Amino acid sequence: MDNQANCLIERIAELEKENLILKHQQVEISEAKELYLKIFEEFPALIWRSRLDKLCDYFNKTWLEFTGRTFEQEFGNGWTEGLHPDDFDFCVQTYVAAFDKRESFLMEYRMKNRFGEYRWIRDFGRPFYDLDNSFLGYIGSCYDITEIKHNELRLIELIASKDKLFSIIAHDLNSPFNSIVGFSELMIEKANEKNYSSVNEIAKIILDSSCVAMNLLSNLLSWSQMEMGRMPFNPEYFDISTIFIETTTLIQPTAEQKSIQIENKISLKTQVFADRKMVNTVLRNLLSNALKFTEIGGKVVISAVSSKNEVTFTISDNGVGIPKEKIDKLFSIDDNISTLGTSQEVGTGLGLLLCKEFIDKNNGKIRVESNEGTGSSFIFTLPIAGQL
Repeated sequence: MDNQANCLIERIAELEKENLILKHQQVEISEAKELYLKIFEEFPALIWRSRLDKLCDYFNKTWLEFTGRTFEQEFGNGWTEGLHPDDFDFCVQTYVAAFDKRESFLMEYRMKNRFGEYRWIRDFGRPFYDLDNSFLGYIGSCYDITEIKHNELRLIELIASKDKLFSIIAHDLNSPFNSIVGFSELMIEKANEKNYSSVNEIAKIILDSSCVAMNLLSNLLSWSQMEMGRMPFNPEYFDISTIFIETTTLIQPTAEQKSIQIENKISLKTQVFADRKMVNTVLRNLLSNALKFTEIGGKVVISAVSSKNEVTFTISDNGVGIPKEKIDKLFSIDDNISTLGTSQEVGTGLGLLLCKEFIDKNNGKIRVESNEGTGSSFIFTLPIAGQL
């Protein structure tokens, strides 16, 4: 009995030792599970898990904080309530097709966040298996890629704008430079023939063509600097009436060639707070545009009305006007179409794009009112000093 008792005692001691080891292992397993769960909960990605029936049964803390919804609301197919309507079918079809084939998937869709804003999500999903290689469902991680998406779309827009711009420049630079080259050759020919009476007229044509090319290149330089974010922006207080006077004086020779009267109703000391160089470019382009589309003997009127927070400027002409279907396209490079002036003046429409960007940059607005056959009015606002 003593031996049997001792063997029993030893066996009990061994079992207790094994049991203690098992308890320690269970504690370690439990702690490991808690650790991994905490990692999943705190992981910066939005993590989800689905069962064999394709319904989701887990969303981590990051997901719930992003959507602002409870686990009960997201459970099963509840999470699809936050999908953008335009992305719903694509998202569900992609998930179901991959699930049925047990394949990993990558998709992008828009999902509503806790503020009610749709954000672009990049979702990586893959099948996961038990230790015995039994298929259990899917697990996925999602990332907010809204800023990346916006940058991609912006890059696409810039590339399209660049291609369109090069097309415009290649087309419209051709005309003035052809005139310069052609009439320069003719002037040399007339000078050799000592036919000096025509030289002055030819020189004037060359000068006009050179001014057109210079204005185009100036606008191109400004536009490229603006698009690349390299154009300095230095808003200041200044009297805009002085710039109107300077610009009007600069374009007066062009107005005289077409016998167009320019009436400047801007009162002295009309102060605004804006970037002087940008405003100068806006005025030069709008006034040149008005002269371009005004018939010989026409009239251009410049006026301004001040309110509490801003000054509204209007440059009106009694020219050919703009068709209604083209008005909304004037400030878009994608739809911009060059139009010849009343005296066959060429242009790219780039000047109006600059006007829009520069006025927007200075916290103003610009719009057009026009009727075919009666003229156009370009109206823009600038903040009064201290209001920007």
